Amino acid sequence: MVVGLAVLLRLTTFGWYAIIATIVSAFSLGIVPAIVLGPLIYAGFAAPPSAWPLLIAADVLLLVSALTFEDGGDNEGTTPLEVLTGRRGLSGRATDSAFRFCGSAYLLTLPALVAWTIAG
Repeated sequence: MVVGLAVLLRLTTFGWYAIIATIVSAFSLGIVPAIVLGPLIYAGFAAPPSAWPLLIAADVLLLVSALTFEDGGDNEGTTPLEVLTGRRGLSGRATDSAFRFCGSAYLLTLPALVAWTIAG
């Protein structure tokens, strides 16, 4: 459910990055999205209760990075956070830093989450 919500958030600001991601997904026959989002889906179904705190952290990191990733057309970019709140000017260094931190932390939590799920 969290992965679906993250994808829906990204679709609120459909731009060049989303177009590129769609093309890469199509040409890789879905392998790239499966590598990025698959571990979270797998852990959501198979994680033992002891791994739930890490699963929740991964969920939050994914959603924050989806909310703060700037995408848009040729002239200006916008974030889903701006679209959902209706306030312009929210993007900038703070949202870019939040995206970079949360996106990197999400990708770092995936191996630990999968290992913990398999071990549990």
